[in-house]
Order: sequence, then structure tokens, then C-alpha cells
Amino acid sequence: MPAETYAEAVAKFDWAKVRKALGWKDGEKVSLGNSIVDRHADSGRLALIAVDLAGNERRLTYKDLSEASNRFANLLRSLDISPGDRVAGLMPRGPEVLIAIIGALKVGAVYVPVFTGFGPDAVKFRLDHCGASVLVTHAAVSHQVPADVTAQVICVMQPDKTVPESWIDLAQELPKQSARFDCVLRDRDDAAALIYTSGSTGQPKGGTIAVNFLAAIAPYISTGLDLRPDDVLWPTGDPGWGYGFVCYLGAFATGATVICVEQNPTAEIFLSVLERYGVTNLATTPTLLRSVLVLDDAQLKARRTKLHAISSCGEPLNSKVVESFQRVWSLTPMDHFGATEYALPIGNHNAVAMAVKPGSMGLPAPGFRMAIVDEHGNECPAGEVGFIAKRSDPDCRYWLNYWNDPAATRELVRNGWIVTGDLGRRDEDGYFWFEGRADDMIKSAGYRIGPFEVESALLKHPAVAEAAVIGKPDEMRGQVVKAFVVLRPGFTGSDALSDELVHAVKSTVGKHQYPRLIEYVDALPKTETGKIQRFALRQR
Repeated sequence: MPAETYAEAVAKFDWAKVRKALGWKDGEKVSLGNSIVDRHADSGRLALIAVDLAGNERRLTYKDLSEASNRFANLLRSLDISPGDRVAGLMPRGPEVLIAIIGALKVGAVYVPVFTGFGPDAVKFRLDHCGASVLVTHAAVSHQVPADVTAQVICVMQPDKTVPESWIDLAQELPKQSARFDCVLRDRDDAAALIYTSGSTGQPKGGTIAVNFLAAIAPYISTGLDLRPDDVLWPTGDPGWGYGFVCYLGAFATGATVICVEQNPTAEIFLSVLERYGVTNLATTPTLLRSVLVLDDAQLKARRTKLHAISSCGEPLNSKVVESFQRVWSLTPMDHFGATEYALPIGNHNAVAMAVKPGSMGLPAPGFRMAIVDEHGNECPAGEVGFIAKRSDPDCRYWLNYWNDPAATRELVRNGWIVTGDLGRRDEDGYFWFEGRADDMIKSAGYRIGPFEVESALLKHPAVAEAAVIGKPDEMRGQVVKAFVVLRPGFTGSDALSDELVHAVKSTVGKHQYPRLIEYVDALPKTETGKIQRFALRQR
């Protein structure tokens, strides 16, 4: 049990100390490349253990990672990439995606993670919307690159995959570049990344993440995860999503060793990785933790683990999971809350002594001012449901704006509070409790899925007249995607048609977004102005 209480951690917290630890001086430009990796290059420490689909390992020291990202930065510069240009990454988990991210940040570019589960239509939207100059990808997912891509493509080639001749072979070009690079210095309010929302009420929006993100996530890394320089951290998420992006870069900035496993872990893979690599710190999702509980207590107790901290993010963690891990491993999985616009401002923190209320989001991270507010941005009393809100504060600035969308940016701030539409309440002890979404976001297996893209894919099928998508509660995944479909005249609902619709979503939008349930209906509930009432479908 940690000796420091939550109150003590909050009282002693100082943003100036965070910036000093990163090597930043107030009023001066900063180097993300140096803060994340270069300053550890002479430590001799192991930065990364990457395990591919075949189980092969690659190990990179901090010096290896520093030099490889320098070479990538030089490659980008040879392609005339300048500070502020967008560099997108459609990459599976592995060393190359991390080298690309850090290299892009070193050159001052804005990195745009694109999840490999997306199909060509979803990828194209993001590339076009952000105006990406370069796309870094892998031959294994090359079929997901839109045929009319305008960005210069850098690819990790595979012998059995054929790609366009105009694509740059990363393995051939990287050794030609210098291992030395002077990182571009940036203002803390400059853009560092574009992380797209999931499009719950329209097309996805590009959340512009500030260079200051590395300071903003420091309380989460140190207090939430309780990450230490001698830790071996396994962030099971994908760097193509915000949580994975934060965990990998935050861990490197700490100087810890990070495990990167390309294969999506099953319960057995999960346990074997913990044992084989001596993982001491785990950052994962409720879905994976729930999947492990299919094994009985005796099986779990028999497995060796060096874990001192388990963290979970992506959807609420139910009490059954918390109590089960307490029982078998004497460890409490700590639930954390984050969003593209917030960073990770609320949680049950591993590094402090605090009571965990199963089902609660926890308490605000040190340095963050969080509240429940009404639609006008006024704070609500304890117990009243309202919007979860973060005070707009330059010290913990993470989010800057929605890319090329000033109207949506203005709507997000209410009376000095950043309000995204997540609903919650705060109890008398100050703990936050999640109550749902004001919009129609679906959270399935840790993925945030917006209905708009799924509905758009369904509507492309000639049999579909209308479609509405909701999240249906599911014990294992939290929610699954359910589609309500109105057919055109002459078509009849059937298992065969459902298979076609599932394939349409998988092939154009993403395999993680397909509807696992399809119900054919005569009409959809709508408002007088024609808007679909998804809440009515959820009630059904």
C-alpha cells in the first residue's frame, strides 16, 4: 500500500516540477524528441521489447530508439516535411510505428495516428481531412490504404506483398539517413498530434493535441499508473488510439522498458507475456481483464506475476473484475477516465493510498480541476447528474482545438470548462461516477465507436434504405454494435443479407466496428425534424 495519501499528493503537486523533470524551461521552446527518448540515450537502458505475430523479438535500447528516430526525422526532412506538416501512421504495433511517431515529433510535424482496424473509406477521410503529406504504413495493412492516396507513402515492406512502385521502402531508405538530428524546438501550444474522435454525431473530428501533452499526461504516468524508471510496462492498447499513444510516449519519457506485442492478446497470451517478460506494470482495457476471468481462481493463482500495478481505461470497470483480481492476485485494477479533449484527468490512482469504490471513475489527477457542470457551465451539487468538465488551464493543456472546425471548438467550452458530452455525477466524497454519453458513442472492448461511420457503410448497400446504430450492453465487451435496418422495397431480411452487411462494414470502415446484431424494422423513431432518436432504440 502506498504511503502517500491522495490529499498529500494533491497538496504537494507542482506543474513547475513536471516541466523541470522534462528538461523544459518556462518561456522557452521545448524538444519533445529529447524529452521522450534522447535524454535517456546514454543510460544503457532497454527501451523496447517488440514481439511480432510469429513470436520473434526485437530489443531496442534508448540509444537504438534515439538513433532510429533521428534517421526517420532525416528521411522526413528529405521529403520536405516542415514543422506543422501532417504525418499519418497506419501501422500495426511494433518498433516502426514508435520510430515514426518520435521521428515525426523530432522534425516538428503533427503526427496523425490511424487505427489499423479502419477500412479504406475511414482511412481516406482522415488523410484528406488533415491534409497528410506523408503516410507511414506496413505491407500487412496496405490493402487498407485508399487507392487514390495523395500523400507520399513510406512502407514497411514484406516479401509476399506487392505495393505500388512509388512507395518508399523504409528498410532500404532508413540506413541511408544520418543517425544525428537536431530536434526542432516547438512552443508548448504548438500542435503535436491529431487524434480523431469517433464521430458519434457526424464525421469524426480531429482533436489537435498540444506539444504540452507530455507535461499534461505526467500526473497520469506517475500517479495514475505509478510508473517507475525500473518498471517493465505493457500497454496492451494500440498507438493508433489515444490511450496507447499516451502510454507509450509517457513511458519512454520516464525511462522505463516497454513491451509491445503485435498480436491481440487472448487470456493465455496475456498470462504468458506477463510471465516471460516479467511485466511489472500493466495498462490495458476492461475487455482483456474480463477475458482472463474465464480461467478459474486456481489457474490464475498458479501463474507467476511481478505486477505491482494494473490500470484500465476505455470504458467503466465493473466491480466483478476488481474483486476477482483482488482475490486471486491481491491487486486492485485501477479504473481511469480519459478523452481526446481531456487527457486522463480522473482515476483510481496506483501511486497513492486511496479507497477504491468499485464502479467509480475515481478522483481528479493531481494538477487537474474537474467538476460536474450543467449545460451553462455552472457547477452542480453533489449527487446531481451533469456534464463531466475539465477546467481550461494552460499548465495541463492537452487539447487545442478541433482541426479546421472553429464552430465545434467554440461549442466545447462552457464558462471556462471543457465539456465533451460525457455525463456523470460526483458523490459527497468527491468521487466521480460515469452515467453515460449525452451523444450516442458506443464503447466496445475499449474502442470508441461512433454510429455515423457504421451507418454510412450500411447505407452503401443497395438493400438498405435507412440504418441506425446503437450500443447494446454485453457482459464481455461492455457494449456491442447493434444495427436497426430499414430495407428498400423488394428486399427481405435474412441471415445471408446480414452477412453481406457485416462484410460491407468490415471492408470499408473497420473490423472492430461491424454490427454483431442486426434487426430489420419497418421504420426508425425520429424527431419532427427527421433526426433519428437512438435513445428510443436503446430503450427498445
